Amino acid sequence: MNPASFGKLIRSVFLGLRTRRLGTRGNSKYHYYGIRIKATSPLNQFTDEQTMAIRQQPVNQGRRFKPVSSAVDKDGNDSNPGSHSGASQEANTQQQQHQQFLGDASGAIPNFGDISITGPLPEGLTKDNLQSFVKLYNEHCEAMLDVVVNLQFSLFEALWQTFWRNPTDQPTAQSDVEKRLPKDKLYVMCKIEAIRKWVRRSDYAFYQSLVEVLIPDVLRPIPSSLTQAIRNFAKSLEGWIKHAMEGVPDDMVKTKVGAVTAFAQTLRRYTSLNHLAQAARAVLQNTSQITQMLTDLNRVDFANVQEQASWVCQCEDGVVNQLEQDFKKTLQQQNSLEQWANWLEGVVKRCLKPHEGTENFPKAARQFLLKWSFYSSMVIRDLTLRSAASFGSFHLIRLLYDEYMFYLVEHRVAAATGETPIAVMGEVRQFIDLSSAITLGTLESTAPVAKTIVVQKPTATITMTSANTVTTGLANPTTVTVLASGTGGTGTKTIVVVPVSAGAGDAQGTKRFKLA
Repeated sequence: MNPASFGKLIRSVFLGLRTRRLGTRGNSKYHYYGIRIKATSPLNQFTDEQTMAIRQQPVNQGRRFKPVSSAVDKDGNDSNPGSHSGASQEANTQQQQHQQFLGDASGAIPNFGDISITGPLPEGLTKDNLQSFVKLYNEHCEAMLDVVVNLQFSLFEALWQTFWRNPTDQPTAQSDVEKRLPKDKLYVMCKIEAIRKWVRRSDYAFYQSLVEVLIPDVLRPIPSSLTQAIRNFAKSLEGWIKHAMEGVPDDMVKTKVGAVTAFAQTLRRYTSLNHLAQAARAVLQNTSQITQMLTDLNRVDFANVQEQASWVCQCEDGVVNQLEQDFKKTLQQQNSLEQWANWLEGVVKRCLKPHEGTENFPKAARQFLLKWSFYSSMVIRDLTLRSAASFGSFHLIRLLYDEYMFYLVEHRVAAATGETPIAVMGEVRQFIDLSSAITLGTLESTAPVAKTIVVQKPTATITMTSANTVTTGLANPTTVTVLASGTGGTGTKTIVVVPVSAGAGDAQGTKRFKLA
């Protein structure tokens, strides 16, 4: 947290707090006054000398979980053994403290099942090779789980390199892994679609378990140092897997990178959600702050908000009014963060209940998130125009509730589809990547073969009629020019396209289409 954000948070928690400038001219600094440490705080156990020593420590201590190296003289002896043992003991103590915040890892290894392949195997492969691959993959995941439980995140890349036999210049002919499954056979197996599907399904299940080990409760306070370590770990994952899989067949690389990216994004979102939860907890526990929020909220013209939002969201007035009253009532009761979480979960359940058990459930869930975000934006807009004193608190609460709503909907969609939350997000990312790959170049054909692209818009179908023109199946069909290059195959693809304005230099009457 930077100083500016910290200052805003302090002022939102301690209303009326003032600052004074202390020090000589040119060397003065601003300090808060009118604030002191609680009598029951454990910080009171420190003496003035200890407090000054803590303040003088550098903020950035480097990698917290990296083994501390000691200074070694030219004879190979440790020049400072006392400091080395002390630093190592301190790192171990911190690691043990952080492990208390992790979830139960006893059942973190899911049952991956067997690989089922219909038809004959490629030449050189046997069923024993498939069984060896499954066993090696299980052992590989067990090793990664141990690394996570011990918070030794930097070893992840080495485990991936060992499994995929990279870097290639290392001799592996005599290794146990190479004897059980030679590298050439491993790479041949990477080209089999059934094995890639098995790997994708296994990765989604395993990474979901790792998320639940690292962040068992998104609302539970965890140390900021552990949060930062997890975020740094998530930031490095995609680069590690790409480097470790150099030389592996591209299809398997895409499969692994897709699952790892979904894993990393989930860790980043959950740590951000946890950070917001801890910041909002302080606001929700402040009586004067809650009173000010209620005063400002009662001044909001909800009738005008509903009138403007109804055209976009088309929500029932009764449902919106009920949510407004419930929100005010819950705020007035000064409920805890956990009670607010239960209320939000009830809102999701109530709004999505009519769609449960239908194929339309994922779409309805996405629409709910959009509508919730739109309504909350309208309320924040009204508070902004009224210069509400509690705007900062409302903004913080809005960020938390939007993120937690996404978390709840994500899990409900996963339960409805029988997938893990990571699998839901991973499949969405793969669809986006696929849509990006289906550029307008794939619409061009060297022969006048008809090709239909079903557009997910009412009564909107675009049919390829020649090498570079398409005809829309609207009420008034028109012919537009496809400005693209490349050759596409025949068949039917379901994508979403939207019309955009013609670009500079385009012929008059030309219409462009892009993927939405």
